[in-house]
Amino acid sequence: MLDKLWDVRQALPAYLLTVTLGLALSCCFTLICPHLCRLIPALTTYGKASDQLEDNSIVAKISVPKRYFSNFCKSNTIIVFFRWFKHFYALGLLTLFLCLHCIYSLIHNPNYLPSIALRFLATLTRSYSIPPIDPSTALLALLLITFHVSRRLYETVFVSVYSDSRMNLFHYGVGIIHYVILPISIMCETQGISKKVENFHVSMDNITLTQWAGAVLFWICNWKQHQLAEQIANTRKGPRGLIRNYAYGICFGGWFNLVSCPHFLFEICIYLSLLLVIPSAYVYRFVTLFVCINQTFAALITHSWYHKTFPKYPKTRKALIPYVL
Repeated sequence: MLDKLWDVRQALPAYLLTVTLGLALSCCFTLICPHLCRLIPALTTYGKASDQLEDNSIVAKISVPKRYFSNFCKSNTIIVFFRWFKHFYALGLLTLFLCLHCIYSLIHNPNYLPSIALRFLATLTRSYSIPPIDPSTALLALLLITFHVSRRLYETVFVSVYSDSRMNLFHYGVGIIHYVILPISIMCETQGISKKVENFHVSMDNITLTQWAGAVLFWICNWKQHQLAEQIANTRKGPRGLIRNYAYGICFGGWFNLVSCPHFLFEICIYLSLLLVIPSAYVYRFVTLFVCINQTFAALITHSWYHKTFPKYPKTRKALIPYVL
């Protein structure tokens, strides 16, 4: 039985395709006919968009408030956590540090990973005679992702101002899984990790100009997204940086004059730019597809919420892509 389990292939693409397809269908349902089944909008909306569903008892039972912390206090049937968004990034960072430690250890000892780890990684992607990602590229990609996840953790703890809006347990679980499998999607296709090699060699000389361009674009998109996070947080802060309210408002200036959710747009750009760094990756393409679908529908749902909530919301703004969508 265990031997048959090791024969399984493409576990990560199968999971990512299933979640992406389910999310896309559910979000289409939410946008087109949300009143036919109350459960689907409850599962696909979060944050400000879920507030309009607060009278739904289903939402209350599957959601957790963003802002409050209590180790023992219960909200309905679940434990609530303070700024629980940070759980995504904290667990993602832990996974990234383990992956980076693995690469460091393999440089000094190519036989560092036990055979059971190699067999497990092989089940996550398709079969290869030679895995598509070389160790140098894998290290660069993991360092870039570590920078991105660290920045998001910093923003969650020190920049963002969360209201009492909710995210349901489905999104919470998917978010946790996403940031765990993100670095693993690279590790499972790296030479010397998914398959043993005699010499596990890392050199930045192996990185091409196109890959460096992707790394620079990755950093620029992170920088722009950080600016947008500060801009959103400032709508709830006073001149001295003190929190003055937790109410939702309309952002103006810069990218917000063009689209409702530019931070979602740059999230997509961050993942697309990493494709320039690891163009031969297979599993990561499914990760990128999931992010693109997820962020697009999140932007459309949020854009719809803005128009319903604010009668004078700018009519010329698009949801995600300036002048297009």
